[in-house]
Amino acid sequence: MLVALLASVGAAQAAVGAKPVGGPRSLAVSVPPDPVAIKPGASGKTLARISNPTGAPVKVTVVSRALSLGDNGKVAIESSPDPRWSKLVDFPKGVLTIPAESYVDVPLSVRVPAHLQPNLYFVGFLVTPVVTASGSLQVINQIGLFVTVDVPGPRMRKLTALFDVPSIVLGSRVSGMLRVANVGPAAVRFWGENDTTSMPGGSFEQQRLNPSLLPSQKSRYFSVTAKPAWPVGMVKMTVHVIYPGRTEATTREMTFTKQVLVVSPIVPGGGALVLLGIAAFVWRSRRRRRRGSGLWPMPA
Repeated sequence: MLVALLASVGAAQAAVGAKPVGGPRSLAVSVPPDPVAIKPGASGKTLARISNPTGAPVKVTVVSRALSLGDNGKVAIESSPDPRWSKLVDFPKGVLTIPAESYVDVPLSVRVPAHLQPNLYFVGFLVTPVVTASGSLQVINQIGLFVTVDVPGPRMRKLTALFDVPSIVLGSRVSGMLRVANVGPAAVRFWGENDTTSMPGGSFEQQRLNPSLLPSQKSRYFSVTAKPAWPVGMVKMTVHVIYPGRTEATTREMTFTKQVLVVSPIVPGGGALVLLGIAAFVWRSRRRRRRGSGLWPMPA
């Protein structure tokens, strides 16, 4: 449940040249992939690992930051702390030194208000290298992260989806677009698959949709494809979207079915060649008959 965002921030001291602090890729961050489960009114702890792959130590600071969540999993780090969490998170406030080709595990503690409703919540942070050189333009590679807090309990999950695919395709493969939108008040983790059969002579194929996290009022888009067994075929695509109900023990499913006629470009091209061949055969046959009957015009 980690998204790392890179942003370049210029700290101008003298316009001589730009040199990244600690190298072009001086930092990497990671947190445990599973959400931190914290009951209302309680606290929970996790670790954020800051790695330094370069050959020199790097000094960094960690600050709390608000998150801006967008469609398709996009996340932006804001320039100020999140008012909801700024006074409820504990983390090292001083300068941290990350050894060369090593890492440091940074402890993070989150307190959940007693009135907070069951849901997934996202707490953001920003890691910034400390500028140590002077007399030149320094480019600071900041990196953001967030930890996911799961306040347990039943919640209202509701997804809608739209499956858009043409009815006839002139090509070798059909491509469709699946849009999944979260219209409920709670974040949802969902998964799915696209089951495909074709006639004539086709075999069953399956395209999996990997588990995805979808915050409330956001959307994700997926490309689904299928291919017939022959140059001309009828493809049947059945898309399943599965997600938990009010509790993790129950699931809901949305199913969409589309049938598409797929015609390879070689078919019309081959048909045109066949028609041209037939036309040429007819023309030659008529020419021979005219010669044989003496009706063919003689040259002047």
